[in-house]
Amino acid sequence: MRSYLALLGAGFQRQTSYRLALAAGLATNAFFGVVRTAVFFALYRERDQVAGLDVADALTYVWVLEGMFAVVWAPWIWEMAEAIRSGEFLVELLRPGDPYLRLLAFDLGRTLSILVTRTLPTLAVAALVLDLHLPSTLGRLALLAFSLVLAALVSFQFRFLFGSAAFWTPDYRSMFMLVFPVLWLASGFVIPVDYFPEGLRALVDWSPLIPLLMAPVRVATGRAAGLAVAGQVAWVALLWLAGRLVLAAAGRRLVVHGG
Repeated sequence: MRSYLALLGAGFQRQTSYRLALAAGLATNAFFGVVRTAVFFALYRERDQVAGLDVADALTYVWVLEGMFAVVWAPWIWEMAEAIRSGEFLVELLRPGDPYLRLLAFDLGRTLSILVTRTLPTLAVAALVLDLHLPSTLGRLALLAFSLVLAALVSFQFRFLFGSAAFWTPDYRSMFMLVFPVLWLASGFVIPVDYFPEGLRALVDWSPLIPLLMAPVRVATGRAAGLAVAGQVAWVALLWLAGRLVLAAAGRRLVVHGG
């Protein structure tokens, strides 16, 4: 356990060391947050609700999205795949302990750093100048924090599964790009999934993409928060099993290219 905690701390420290990237990320969040805020203000100018969401719900969605962007679409998405193709990943399999837990601990440390240095400041500043639906009690704040960590876990598990494609093909980036538009839309990064037609929304609500963004939004706004967190926990467990099976299969057929 100490080694995994040390890896978590190392991941946190590594990510916080990129101060210029942090400043650039906060500026980017602010810019696109303001643009999307203006779009939603225009949408709600002539109406009180859209698909059951009022303007405060929509603005909360915008700023949770901006705060979570670097957690869900982490800039280090291809590090594992590149290590597999270069043969460096073999070292992970030879080190003592559980390789999956080691990768998870280090990755979670990096995403926790982003949650602390980007997500929380983004939401706090937005809440000072806009009417957001954010938790007002310690219990709801704790539930939101738990939901954000669960989103980080799901994000790692997706990165692990996409990166694992490199065990079987050198063209792993193309495979990701084929499904990326679907991921971008179905996860709620383009518009809230509440705006989808009823049939499509019912389908998307059962997908593993909802825990990435829409579940934290629903927890923040108090809309079916308990159900949203339960869905996140269920998908963490299912994706954990999938990751374990993929790693076991990959370990049996690892081929180090170039040597």
